[in-house]
Amino acid sequence: MPDKTKVTTGSFPEPATNPKGWFTFENMIALAVLIAYGIFIYFLIGKVDSGDPSWSRLIYLFSGVEAIVFAAVGFLFGKEVNRQRAEKAETEKKEVEEQKEKIRDEKVAEHNKGLVLGAMIMQAEGGQNKSMENRGLEMEMSSGELQGIAAKAKQLYPELDT
Repeated sequence: MPDKTKVTTGSFPEPATNPKGWFTFENMIALAVLIAYGIFIYFLIGKVDSGDPSWSRLIYLFSGVEAIVFAAVGFLFGKEVNRQRAEKAETEKKEVEEQKEKIRDEKVAEHNKGLVLGAMIMQAEGGQNKSMENRGLEMEMSSGELQGIAAKAKQLYPELDT
């Protein structure tokens, strides 16, 4: 059986595709509410010449229907806005995670450089602390050793080379 793994190369993940497209239950309800709203407005236009108490009641009813319709329109258009915001948030989160990883790697590298430099200094100090009978003529650290340590320090920390 062939592998059905889908690989994307874009910077954004592909949105989940719905085989029904726009024809989901929620979208159909929202569209039905919009159509009913249009029919209700048409009905109200026909009742413009009705008396004051009747017209006031119709307008009161209209305000309740209007709130439901605005909720349906918000549902239809709010999904797209929230999807874009979610994609942007995911992208920003990914960038922050990459920056954290980079900083963590730099911190580990600096720690390792410090350990190498410290080990070199400890080795040089160990040569200084040998007992007098075992050291022979190595009474002081040679300038070559000091230059080697200084060169290594400048290599590990270029800011020291000033």
